[in-house]
Amino acid sequence: MNIQSVVILYSAIIYAIIINIIFLLLFSRSIGLWGIFSKVGIPEWKSLIPFYNQIVLLKELQMSPWCILLYVDFLIPIIGFLFGRDVTWAFLIIFVGFLIYKYIIAVRLGDSFKKGIVFSFFLAFFPSVLYPVLGCSKKEEYTKNPIKTVKNK
Repeated sequence: MNIQSVVILYSAIIYAIIINIIFLLLFSRSIGLWGIFSKVGIPEWKSLIPFYNQIVLLKELQMSPWCILLYVDFLIPIIGFLFGRDVTWAFLIIFVGFLIYKYIIAVRLGDSFKKGIVFSFFLAFFPSVLYPVLGCSKKEEYTKNPIKTVKNK
């Protein structure tokens, strides 16, 4: 067994571990979304359809379904990169929009479950860990929050 085959073997093992961790995180997020949809009163099967679950969540959180464009806009630079374009700045700008979208959803969701801003902040960046906390915990209850409007004097 030469050194090249050993390197290939170890890199294959590392890739397999990384792929299993990614699938575990996605599965954990799906379980959490299933529980959140159950508590909200939405049919649970809707949480399993990738982009549709975000649209349903946006509607339940009283946001415009057009906000889904912030969720899928990261595909634009990837397509441009595949065609050989330099999309570094576009990718960075759109990635910031994606993070803002995730944070807005997390704040609204945290508000609906009576959680603080710190929980909502971490919910935006670690949904695979904290969605199951909201969805599977018996202590967490969903309350539909009306949108607060500011009245001008």
